[in-house]
Amino acid sequence: MTIERFDIKHTMWRKKVDNSIFSSGHIVIPKAYVKQWKIPSKFQDNGKNAEMWPVQIRFNSKLYEGKVFYRPPTKARPSVQHKILIHDNLIEDLKRAFPMSHIRWLEVELRKQDGKKAAQASQETERETPFWEFLDIEFDHENKLFIFTDYFKQDPYFPEVFKHLIGSPKVKQIEGSIFNNFENIINQDWKEKHHLTTELGAKNVIYFLLDEKNKLIYVGETGQDLKIRLSDKEHYKNAGIPNWTHYRFEVLPVSIGTKARKEIENMTIRAYATLFSNTKDVKSIKISNYKLVNRKIKN
Repeated sequence: MTIERFDIKHTMWRKKVDNSIFSSGHIVIPKAYVKQWKIPSKFQDNGKNAEMWPVQIRFNSKLYEGKVFYRPPTKARPSVQHKILIHDNLIEDLKRAFPMSHIRWLEVELRKQDGKKAAQASQETERETPFWEFLDIEFDHENKLFIFTDYFKQDPYFPEVFKHLIGSPKVKQIEGSIFNNFENIINQDWKEKHHLTTELGAKNVIYFLLDEKNKLIYVGETGQDLKIRLSDKEHYKNAGIPNWTHYRFEVLPVSIGTKARKEIENMTIRAYATLFSNTKDVKSIKISNYKLVNRKIKN
């Protein structure tokens, strides 16, 4: 049971978490809150070059850059409209904060691909998976700061699965297929070794292994599933990093084949050799006490 908040410092709008946050990063501000937040007095529109105003957004103690977007009246829409524009890094963090809404949004988008109208796809999906999540939005008028709080959330049915799923390449690939965005490189953060069993869709990758205890680092590539590649103990034993503790990887676009992937690997290894001590005495500025253990380093 969620207890109502008592730490609200500014006029607050409790917004339902919906598709607009994840798909476009646009949050239309209701007219009542435009007035209460005194947005017109803070952001005077001075014409064509002043339709976006920079703001900051605080979410879970992190600060993000954002904008308030002003849309003047048109014949089809006779009133002004104000939107909060949020950047990709905040969108990704909101997906992690609201994993159930994120997955439900993907379900709606997939149904739209099957030919269903947006309203029908949304109504059907919400009827089959009924829950509500809300994002509390406050505006600190003096500091031009929006404060986002993920207060009313639906607990994921399988929390550990959802935690690993949201940032996985497989979900990114599903989003790419929906929005015709397959040519992006999908970046991942460093993870501890035991997380490898939960990876989904980690194919056609440049990967990095790190031995935190012995201060070693290794760069590799594979077209096969990363879990299969790294389950071969002989592979990373021969690579000189048998006791690796952490890994990260970058999923390359499907248009990049084996030859190009290997060239990217060679380029990355050579770049790392200029930063770490290495096996080929490549001149390095040695930014840390880690050693690059790759044996094949191009001149």
